[in-house]
Amino acid sequence: MFKERIHRHSIIPVGAVAIMNITRVEVTPKQGAGLSDVRGDIVRRQLLADHDLKVGDVRSIVGFLISSSIDSGEISNRVDDLFADPIIEHSCTDELFITNNQQFQNTPDAVISVGFKAGVTDNPGAAALDGFKTIFPNTEEGSKISTYITYIFYDLPNGITTQWLADILHNQLIQRAIMSDKEACNNQDWPEIQYTEKPKQVFESPKHVSLEISDEALIELSETGLLALNLEEMQTIQSHYRDDKVRESRRAVGIVQEAPTDVELECLAQTWSEHCKHKIFASKIHHTDLETGEKATIDSIFKTHIMNPTHDMQKEVDWLLSVFHDNSGVISWDDDWSICMKAETHNSPSALDPYGGAMTGIVGVNRDILGTGLGARPIANTDVFCFGPPNWEGDLPDNLFHPSRVLRGVHAGVRVGGNESGIPTINGAIVFDDRYIGKPLVYCGTVGIMPRRLNDGRESHIKTPTSGDIVYMVGGRVGYDGIHGATFSSLELTEESPSSAVQIGDPITQKKMIDMVLEARDMGLITCITDNGAGGLSSSIGEMAEYTNGCEIDLAKVPLKQQGLSAWEILVSESQERMTIAISGKDIAEFEALADLHEVEATAVAEFTSTGLFHVKYNEDTVAFLPIEFLHDGVPQLELQSEWSPPQLVNFKPPQDADHSQLLLGMLARPNIASKETWVRQYDHEVIAQTVVKPFVGVERDGPGDAGLIAPIHGSTHGLVVSCGINPRYSDIDAGAMAAASIDEAVRNAVCAGVDVDKMAGLDNFCWPDPIESEKTPDGKFKLAQLVRANRELERVCRAYRLPCVSGKDSMKNDYGKGENKISIPPTLLFSLFGDHPDVRYTATSDLKNDGERLYLVGTSHNELGASEISFMLREQNDSIGIGGNVPKLDDPKGNLSTYRALSKSIRSGLVKTSHDCSEGGVAVAIAEMCIGGRIGAIIDVDGTGDESLWARLWGESLGRFIIGVSPEKESEWLKSMSGHGITYLGETTNQDNLLIRDGFDDIINLKVTDMVDSWQNTLDMTGGGN
Repeated sequence: MFKERIHRHSIIPVGAVAIMNITRVEVTPKQGAGLSDVRGDIVRRQLLADHDLKVGDVRSIVGFLISSSIDSGEISNRVDDLFADPIIEHSCTDELFITNNQQFQNTPDAVISVGFKAGVTDNPGAAALDGFKTIFPNTEEGSKISTYITYIFYDLPNGITTQWLADILHNQLIQRAIMSDKEACNNQDWPEIQYTEKPKQVFESPKHVSLEISDEALIELSETGLLALNLEEMQTIQSHYRDDKVRESRRAVGIVQEAPTDVELECLAQTWSEHCKHKIFASKIHHTDLETGEKATIDSIFKTHIMNPTHDMQKEVDWLLSVFHDNSGVISWDDDWSICMKAETHNSPSALDPYGGAMTGIVGVNRDILGTGLGARPIANTDVFCFGPPNWEGDLPDNLFHPSRVLRGVHAGVRVGGNESGIPTINGAIVFDDRYIGKPLVYCGTVGIMPRRLNDGRESHIKTPTSGDIVYMVGGRVGYDGIHGATFSSLELTEESPSSAVQIGDPITQKKMIDMVLEARDMGLITCITDNGAGGLSSSIGEMAEYTNGCEIDLAKVPLKQQGLSAWEILVSESQERMTIAISGKDIAEFEALADLHEVEATAVAEFTSTGLFHVKYNEDTVAFLPIEFLHDGVPQLELQSEWSPPQLVNFKPPQDADHSQLLLGMLARPNIASKETWVRQYDHEVIAQTVVKPFVGVERDGPGDAGLIAPIHGSTHGLVVSCGINPRYSDIDAGAMAAASIDEAVRNAVCAGVDVDKMAGLDNFCWPDPIESEKTPDGKFKLAQLVRANRELERVCRAYRLPCVSGKDSMKNDYGKGENKISIPPTLLFSLFGDHPDVRYTATSDLKNDGERLYLVGTSHNELGASEISFMLREQNDSIGIGGNVPKLDDPKGNLSTYRALSKSIRSGLVKTSHDCSEGGVAVAIAEMCIGGRIGAIIDVDGTGDESLWARLWGESLGRFIIGVSPEKESEWLKSMSGHGITYLGETTNQDNLLIRDGFDDIINLKVTDMVDSWQNTLDMTGGGN
């Protein structure tokens, strides 16, 4: 009962001539002094960290199942050349290592083998196959290698079942697990994973889908087909096929006249999805403010509050090159180089498969950069995650992972995707809140660089396709993975969410493709390029075809991972590592030769036309025939209602008697404040040797950095600052204040690094719960009003800061479940910023530097404790019942900008080396973090920093504030440079091991720096320690 009953010796694939043998290779770490089974030890430590489960020992075996015509004896002779490192590993062929009594002398309590399900991307197997083909050049086409890992457990505590362990170790959506419990182990009945062929796909000819049905049937068709189209949209499609001119044109090409094919219906669903068309942001909103009595109609919050302000600013500066219409926003960095940036979300896939969903998020946004203009090189990654509490002890729906597992999987996916692509991760954040249990938020961002002009004189940010250009699909092949990804992300998550929407990226394959594409760009071969993301070829070729007003695609030419995919599946699959590239006919031979040189698959699948039609064929048969205008502009505009009424919350009332020293230790241990070092350190910050200010700073390189700073061109000190801001809990009181605070935080973080505030650009990434009123969302009007307020504040603050939004993304269905058990995220805006830094040699970091450093507060503390971190902590501890009150507001952003300009200039002039913004936890946490980074004490006095209560001055999160450290020798000059701006003397650093905070004559906080370090660093370690 413990074995997969599949014939293990040979299989004969359809159409193959050679018999494909199945050879098993297993590898296990050697035991002994100085040797470690790292994989097993990670599992042991995670069980301890996440479940407080102490296991005596965990060992691991990595297995390879090789389907090839190569004899197993030949493979056995070369095992240590490819599959094992003989210095630290043992290997065996065609046997199970667990049966080797010399290597596994003691009988284990449980053995679990985990492998991918057939058809799921197996990156280790693909890498092994590449090496296998090198060693055995005569390897048959069609050879495959699949991998698995076997875990062997010793000294399991009583009551732990093997099934529970297996559920912890694998994701049933994409993996299979077979196991032996203690009884089976005693009987030496071991789990034995077998090689499984990918399931055969049966090609189905395109179907005609009659839309001459009732409205109820139209909605049912949309829901059962995962089309994610509403009734009006289905009726619009219905009307299109009733048009006599449409029918006549369709008759001419031999396609059914009065109904769409399944190819057309799927294509329209992807193109018209909320994910692709941003229909809520483009809607006409009738807004009512019950607080003020205002009634207003907003025709597209995107155009009104995001696009129009940026276009107004574009008229006033010469460095905004490309905004909104390409894969990322582009600014002129200097005369020779342009910089672009994009941030994406991958929330729904990451909820189903945290590792694969997050990896496709980071490698996908890398492709957005590659697809910008005529191709940009990704040079830096950012990531911001929002999870449920890692120590969550409440109930969870059966198909939701525990937040700690989501955290581990998402982090691993982004880490592997970025590190294996050779792109440094330089900035990010992790936020925790109960409401992200239903759906995590996974923001992945990438910065790119491109030459201002190519060798042929073209500006690199401008695409130049013409009718007649040949369109290539480059990189990976099309498979069943990723089908319905765009429409799936336009729906709320439920237990019925489709596994086919999940993909696993392959960063190694993508890296080869990126290198090849950039070389093709520099050779002047590319006329147009975009990535294959949401909607697959239907979106990538369809969007590019707008430039020439038409295209003709032959789906039969598209290379497939497995044969038998139907035409609509080929068109909309979102399989990874693919770009769509247009080439002039005269350059075809040179382009194909370059692809061959880089071992990158490139296949001509389409041609641009000027017919005004999106014409799709399968061989000679027309399977889709849609006017370009209808495809892209035919979706009807939504008309929605929003209604604002301030939430009624219990105000935060601090306790009468509080030990603020203990409060500070508690705050430093809060997951939203605590160090994320054990997680962030796993990213590569140094690759390509450009990172100046890394995520951690200070004497031990473990203090918090405010922003990333890079010098992209080797030998040049010209830099780029990258920062972010996110404050979702403020939306509990006012989503508008939340948006303003996120923007201000991103700007403040960048100012701490010395950004040129007159040359910075932003990215707005909105993640919202469903804001459309319906039976399943009865509070839709309120949630939409929150979105209106957030966008109004976005416009107000960005105009004041002269901060154009050049790109962005919205994800509007971030809910799990239905009815009273529905879990909705708090309205969340991530604001990312990238800006110019003239000389990276002159910057500041958050760590206190030297004894006697003079400390100042820039800005003023107000009575703004609503939705603060201290309010949430005390509510959780039952010391306060409310989190309401005054949320931080940005009343004078223009005044702030003047202060920011002066402060940033003083940093770039070398007057200031220490700067840290005040955010979560206010002044108390900010100065504590600065002491932690510098491993030095300080004495400060918060009296005079505002006219409010001690709690507001100590713990309030008022915006626009920094703590600045300046040396005594430069104090006078710095004060002169900041004349006219609100600054308050706080105190100075001391050559002692404690932080003392006073309020006038009263000592409020007195803590050893070492105690603060311990509190700050231990909460999110989650490694299981050294046990």
